[in-house]
Amino acid sequence: MKEIIQWVNGPNGTDVHRIFLLTGVAGSGKSAIAHTIAKLFDQQKRLGSSYCFDRADQANRRPNNLLSTIALDIADLDHHWKMSFGNIVKGNRSLRTTVSATEQFQRFILEPAKALTTVGPILVVVDALDEGAEGPSRKALLDTLAKGISDLPSNIRVLITARPEPDIISAFKSNRHIFCKYMDTIDESNTADITLFVEAQLSDVPSLEKEWPNKRWRQMLVESSGGLFQWASTACQAIKDSKRVFRPTERLSRFVSSARGLDALYSEVLHQAFDGEDDDAMSRFKLVMGRILATKEPLSMSAHSELRGDGEPADLVELILPLLGSLLSGVDQPNIPIRPLHTSFFDFLTDENRSKTYYVDPSHQNHSLTLSCLRVMKSGLRFNIGNLETSHCRNTDVPELHTRIKKMILPHLLYGCRFWADHLRSSAYSTDILNEVRDFFNHRFLYWLEVLSLVEKVNMASGMLYSVLDWNEVSQYAT
Repeated sequence: MKEIIQWVNGPNGTDVHRIFLLTGVAGSGKSAIAHTIAKLFDQQKRLGSSYCFDRADQANRRPNNLLSTIALDIADLDHHWKMSFGNIVKGNRSLRTTVSATEQFQRFILEPAKALTTVGPILVVVDALDEGAEGPSRKALLDTLAKGISDLPSNIRVLITARPEPDIISAFKSNRHIFCKYMDTIDESNTADITLFVEAQLSDVPSLEKEWPNKRWRQMLVESSGGLFQWASTACQAIKDSKRVFRPTERLSRFVSSARGLDALYSEVLHQAFDGEDDDAMSRFKLVMGRILATKEPLSMSAHSELRGDGEPADLVELILPLLGSLLSGVDQPNIPIRPLHTSFFDFLTDENRSKTYYVDPSHQNHSLTLSCLRVMKSGLRFNIGNLETSHCRNTDVPELHTRIKKMILPHLLYGCRFWADHLRSSAYSTDILNEVRDFFNHRFLYWLEVLSLVEKVNMASGMLYSVLDWNEVSQYAT
């Protein structure tokens, strides 16, 4: 981290590195470093923006959101940038909705930067760039950053973390304004950080010191981590987890004896929670995790319960998820979105060669999620769901509209309204879905448009309707 701090605070100039690319394998501690650096410079009022891609949040963490978010964040830091940015987008509706990375960079970043008056470093942090959507949109973003970064004021520095995926390395490696640093070149400092972390996490577990005096338990875990910060973090979380049937000393012994590497650790943690030979336990685990993996954005336990399939126990989510507290966040509170503590866990689950018995195929859940979304819309949609006193004024003029929406349109209903067509598009033809879709258009179509309007997502409607038409063509062929 010291090297990154020195780079951010280093002298300006035409030859200075504008981007610091920190790469490494999953679990090596890239995100921990990025978040620590961001927090440090935020305290110094030098953080322009901090943006974290999240593969679990497919709806909101797309490449075409990055540059507009950075521009808005820096506007909060520099008044002249804010005025310039406001003048550029004012009255230009097409510009506000553009997804072109080149146009966004030129209009949202380079042009406002000409008005920048802040003296001293401004840091922008982009974490987990590799988790941005793949394909043309990511390629366009990489090309834009690589080609345009040298045109920025030299006091703007961009820290990017990513796995060393070929397209990212290829886009950045030959640019003299971009410095690439690999995590495996800083093993010594990483080991020191892991040692401090393990001690801080487990020093209040007395049975460990009793079993392995003089902090030998700490050294055992550090050596077993193989330099992977995420291994150490997951192991510590699991050792402290009071919901497991094994004692802390037993968990530690099992981890250091047979769980070398993240995949082996994930398998051991899951084995301690679910017996891989118990068909009922495994079917429940795969059903719940498949639903979490298939949703387009993170949802809470209560929202997942509302979106359960017909015939599923009402408390199934509450039975399964609390056992996964060392792997997922949000499993101990009903209204907090569930996310992986590290994205490598979701990668592990969806790769059968790695997860084997615990393999989860999320595509199997689209049929059930389509029906669940249509079901919650059937029960939840109604005329004037926002209880507006009049329809003769714009939504923006309604006082406390956001509060009304949050109260009347619950998360599971909002999810159903936004993503039912996405799940439909990925579902095979079935008469039960077809009947529910027909019923939706006959009785709730206008109520659905009203919800999209209230949450400023009505522009999604046309794309969703095209998805329905495409699916209907397939259904007609199937019949």
